[in-house]
Amino acid sequence: MIGRLLALALVALSATTINARAQEGERAQMVVELFTSQGCSQCPRANRLLGMFAREDDVLALTFPVGIWDYLGWHDTFAQPEYAERQRTYSRTMRVRGRFTPQLVINGASQISASDWDQARATYDAQRAEGWPANAPNLSISRLRNNRVRVTVGARANAPAADVWLIAYDPGPITVVITGGANRNRSVAHYNLVKWIERLESWDGQSAWYERQRCQPECAVLVQEVNGGRILAAAYTSRPSRY
Repeated sequence: MIGRLLALALVALSATTINARAQEGERAQMVVELFTSQGCSQCPRANRLLGMFAREDDVLALTFPVGIWDYLGWHDTFAQPEYAERQRTYSRTMRVRGRFTPQLVINGASQISASDWDQARATYDAQRAEGWPANAPNLSISRLRNNRVRVTVGARANAPAADVWLIAYDPGPITVVITGGANRNRSVAHYNLVKWIERLESWDGQSAWYERQRCQPECAVLVQEVNGGRILAAAYTSRPSRY
């Protein structure tokens, strides 16, 4: 009898410890994506703008490096094909002619060049005033032990067809010294640098739950209309800022 009670106590203690180690993330009110390139002369300044957005409350700001200027003599050290494909998808959906850098995409609903800070801020403010759509689902992300992450998407009636995306990113700043191309001999800083992006599943308005093994240093989750449409909801893990 004593042994059984001890075993039950150990199970309860273990469950309490696991719950205590689960760190609830934050719900974002804005998502700002910067498509940037180390071979773009205007991009170092745009990277700094993204860093400024990242410091604002309830904002998920993400850097997606692309290699469209690699032919100028410097290959972007962080560019990935899936980031370029995400930018292409936005271009098709928003009917943008071709791809360019530095490009800001805000809440998946509007885009603008990040070269002009005043115009970028005006677009950002207008999108923030509009807020999330009425059919935005409840969304949460929690960090578990061993860099695991748990994502929960609430049910929402009459929801549009959407995808659930999981993103890992490094808050940085991560600085790279460029030795060729348009930014030769410049140090370029990256903020909230995306390390990988994964489509978890399509979402049809029903409640959903996911766990994944890798979430390092930080992770974010997006519920986004298909084909690079509006972002319906976003959440992210967070730790004290390093910059």
